[in-house]
Amino acid sequence: MLPIRKLRRFRSLGPVGRAIALEAFLLPIAISLGFRVIGVPRTQAWLRRWARPRERSATGGNEATEIRRACQAQKRVRRLTGIEGPCLVRSMTLWAILLRRGLEADLRVGFRKREGKVEGHAWVEHGGVPLNETATEAKTFAVYAQPASFDLWKTDLWKRRNAP
Repeated sequence: MLPIRKLRRFRSLGPVGRAIALEAFLLPIAISLGFRVIGVPRTQAWLRRWARPRERSATGGNEATEIRRACQAQKRVRRLTGIEGPCLVRSMTLWAILLRRGLEADLRVGFRKREGKVEGHAWVEHGGVPLNETATEAKTFAVYAQPASFDLWKTDLWKRRNAP
């Protein structure tokens, strides 16, 4: 009975909600595989190309609604499948979903030292507000001034090394 209820719930989301839910389900798989096969920079470059903004959804371009839908879809998929994944995969998924809808989103990576160990964490911000992390938790990390762009960082590093 449970699978039928899940299918009904999925169908009730409407076309935009179903598209976001499918992306929230499939992207973490593709991103994890991409990390292993082609590496983080190339995976982010692929996501950047895939996420080129499409038409605005049926919400009429309301950013808050789009963000809420994307975050809810990601939480719903995590709850229903039990698959959580590392923070970088979750954050790149949300980042790509938002970019695909034409919303500016920043992928942030921060580091902190606790009990002699360096910890890293990733999250997404929109307008300086963390979307998939609490603001108080995000503040415990030292964050680079620029959003994380693994694919662009590698290109910039290559240019600097080979500069005349």
